[in-house]
Amino acid sequence: MGLFYNNDVAGAGVSKNGPKKKPFFRYWELFANKFWTFFKINLVYFLFCIPVVTFGPATAAMTALMRNIYLERPQFIFHDFWVQFKKNFKQSFIIGILDIFVIGVSILTFWYYSLHPDMDSAAKVLYALAIAAQVLFVMMNFYIYPQIVSLNLGLGGIIKNSVILVFVNLWGELIALACVAAYAALLMFFNIFVLMLAPIVPFAWIAFTSVFCCYPAIQKYIINPYYEQRGERNPELPDDGGDSAVFEDMGGKEEPLDLRSEKGAHGKVGKGGKRGGGKIIR
Repeated sequence: MGLFYNNDVAGAGVSKNGPKKKPFFRYWELFANKFWTFFKINLVYFLFCIPVVTFGPATAAMTALMRNIYLERPQFIFHDFWVQFKKNFKQSFIIGILDIFVIGVSILTFWYYSLHPDMDSAAKVLYALAIAAQVLFVMMNFYIYPQIVSLNLGLGGIIKNSVILVFVNLWGELIALACVAAYAALLMFFNIFVLMLAPIVPFAWIAFTSVFCCYPAIQKYIINPYYEQRGERNPELPDDGGDSAVFEDMGGKEEPLDLRSEKGAHGKVGKGGKRGGGKIIR
């Protein structure tokens, strides 16, 4: 998936019969076309994160803008960022607090075990388990925030879906995780210089990469099956007048996530929809 999985999602206004760009080339084309936009989004995101506790809503707002870029939709950066910040505040605030907690625990864990290099085997096992849990939570974030800004689901359903998606889209989140690890390594070895670049560079790039690599899995396993079960077409897809498959057939290896019983998880539906049978996309 992601950079190397051929999801064949056409951008707005692209004909279904037109040439399909490989995801790798489409990624770099979007990156080049939106290069200065990333700078602007990163700066707005940095400013909204200054109170720290607003980390979650700010991340959700940036994710929504990156989703628009991925879907090749027009947007007004500051206006749309503010709208999404308010719209997704409740759920993203909770996740943001959890993120801050996990980051704090990760720092303390690394600091503690770095001071005790001669730890016994049991301590090493606990340390490895702690690192694995932290990495899993980071990878879940690649799906949590896109679902918050895209779907009418309760937080419990979003977290459950994220756990499942981590194990069905390994390549996607590994690429996104590599970006996070690269930034963490740069921060560790060139901390002052990298911190100076924080307002203008890294967060938007990481968010764009994670959305590009992981949002196709949300479409494939959640959004598309939801509408297909109702005989409808995913409204995110461009109106090209055809009904050709958007995703490559994986041979039925994974079953679609059945959201019929959730009724929008908390009874909430998309604009104009009816409870239990309306739109799942916000």
